[in-house]
Amino acid sequence: MPNGQRAELVRSVKRLAGPRMHIAAQVSDTSAARVRENILCLQDAGADSVVIAPPWITRFCTIDFARRYFLQSIEAATVPVGIYVLRQPDGSAPDLAMWKELAGHPRVRFVKDSSASSDYMHSFGEVKRKRPDLLVETGYEFDVLTAIDAGYDGALLGTGILIGGMIRHALDALATGDHAAANAWQERSNEFLWDLFSRDTSTWLSGLKYALVRLGIFRTEFMHMSYPLTIADRARIDAAIEREREFIEPGKA
Repeated sequence: MPNGQRAELVRSVKRLAGPRMHIAAQVSDTSAARVRENILCLQDAGADSVVIAPPWITRFCTIDFARRYFLQSIEAATVPVGIYVLRQPDGSAPDLAMWKELAGHPRVRFVKDSSASSDYMHSFGEVKRKRPDLLVETGYEFDVLTAIDAGYDGALLGTGILIGGMIRHALDALATGDHAAANAWQERSNEFLWDLFSRDTSTWLSGLKYALVRLGIFRTEFMHMSYPLTIADRARIDAAIEREREFIEPGKA
């Protein structure tokens, strides 16, 4: 989306939801200059915070580029900044040491860690002990419980709009010490996600959007990325929705 449309989206949501919804606007791009431009635009539109992820060209990035990309962008923000942690190919940037450095930056207020790495969890735990105000959340849907056991504050999940009810039951069980029930809820959520994504993740985004349309949350399956969706995929997802409707339908979880 061009910035004009993204700004319109932020303004519309703020007008409709008011203070009930915190808008964390994705501002990632291909250079620090472009990220700063995105930040200024979306701050002005009313975003409550901004989120910076690595650029899509990350496999070609040097440490010098990554440092400028993140640090110059962070300095441009007047709202809280979040960083979206994704493991990069070996030898490219940012690496774990740099992620840890970024998490320690005073303007960074929250971390979404989708690395699914015990080394990353340990490192962010070290940062959090020094910065109790830092919010660290897992973005890895398939093993939320390990991150919570490691001291993470919660989960910030791309599929949370669908599996939030099941993950909430898992976390409630974990809080009472019922690990068997917690693991059962996590596995139940995982099976639902595999039905959406397919085992080879070939229907990752198309399956998710199809489910949202079926539940009346989205109006269209349209997407720019050409993920396929066959008749068999639709039947599998329909069956998964019926199986878990109690926990995924809006207002029922």
